[in-house]
Amino acid sequence: MKKLMLVAALVLVFAGMSFAQDHASSTATINANIQKGLTISVSNAILDLGNLVAGTTPAAVSPLSGTVPAFTVTGDGGHVVNVSYDATVTLNGPSSATMTFNSDFKGDASGTQGSAGAVGATVTLSGASPATGNYYFWLGGNVGSIDPAQAPGSYTGTFHVSVNY
Repeated sequence: MKKLMLVAALVLVFAGMSFAQDHASSTATINANIQKGLTISVSNAILDLGNLVAGTTPAAVSPLSGTVPAFTVTGDGGHVVNVSYDATVTLNGPSSATMTFNSDFKGDASGTQGSAGAVGATVTLSGASPATGNYYFWLGGNVGSIDPAQAPGSYTGTFHVSVNY
């Protein structure tokens, strides 16, 4: 019994003691900026080069005048957007014949087709955040010199443009 009392007394003595503890903490700030989602729409979605003659060099279609495919990008105003597009497009024709279309892609934040300039790797949407901003693109181009032996028939291809923040 004496041993039991001694053990109980020791437990009580040690229970009342406090021991030094090592503790540290730190914090980090988390930020997020929500941007409007990007959309891209196209009007006049077909660029018709018309009837072309083998062995000739047809005139280029200017993206600055006439009815050409017109793309509108909409997103968070004032933000920079990365742009990628096809510099060339393969036009597929009859019996596996092909031609190359060389794109002439122009753009402008004001929506003024006649004064649009060359499109670089980045563009800035009109306006300022949080308002909606836009950028406008127009597609023109040419097929260069057509080989005199080019197979007659219809040729078609698809032009791609993509944008991201």
